[in-house]
Amino acid sequence: LDAAALTLGLCGLLEPNDDRFRSTIEAIESELRLGPVVYRYHRNDGLPGFEGGFHICTSWLVRSYLRVGRIDDARALFEDMAALAGRTGMLSEQYGARTKRALGNHPQAYSHLGLIQAALELDEHGA
Repeated sequence: LDAAALTLGLCGLLEPNDDRFRSTIEAIESELRLGPVVYRYHRNDGLPGFEGGFHICTSWLVRSYLRVGRIDDARALFEDMAALAGRTGMLSEQYGARTKRALGNHPQAYSHLGLIQAALELDEHGA
């Protein structure tokens, strides 16, 4: 399972009411979400070290929640994601939910892109 599968619904390849999109959301919630973050995947990719949850993946789940009408879940996860910004107000690439530490590049542009996209879509939904 790879959180990038959410992009199939975000780019319109799967409709929000498609059972495949909804079941992907549910699988990612149960297998890849840990608290305020979504991991990209859980498999040995040959890269050294520990990876945390990726903010961009978390933003994909926020936006997916919006697509299927789970507005309250989207708002709550967005707020959790935004709260992970450091003292500078910047997001890192990843966040270790178990270690409660920013990981990877800091700041990370695509983390902010995901946050902005999610904020715009929340606004469109009146959330």
